[in-house]
Amino acid sequence: MICIYYHTNDPSKRKAVKWLTAHQLTVHERNIEKQPLTKTEILELLSKSINGTADLISTRSRDTKALQLTSETITINQLVKAIQKSPHVLKNPIICDESKLVTGFDQEKMGIFISQQERKDELADLLLKQDIQTSHFAFPI
Repeated sequence: MICIYYHTNDPSKRKAVKWLTAHQLTVHERNIEKQPLTKTEILELLSKSINGTADLISTRSRDTKALQLTSETITINQLVKAIQKSPHVLKNPIICDESKLVTGFDQEKMGIFISQQERKDELADLLLKQDIQTSHFAFPI
């Protein structure tokens, strides 16, 4: 099952849900403003992220700037409390399964949630469509 944690129902969240369901993946959506993350869940997300807080914290968020969250000045416990108090410090959406995590909607990154064969098939379809589109402009030699 894929979990989508979000604080804003923005286009990237909706695209992610649409993409995942189109690939017949079970999706569990959770609004973290209405159901805040627990300390354990936040630590679990951090453990799944390859780049630690850089993968999860939205540096452009007003809340992040207001709380002055910088890796040099904050402890993990302070970060957890800040996320629970103000979920807008997190990137939106956060998409994860048991071991993998992606933030935002990037179709290339989303591929980690499907099999290698499905990714190959999608690439082949994309290349076929590209070939069909460009063939209209080919000039005979």
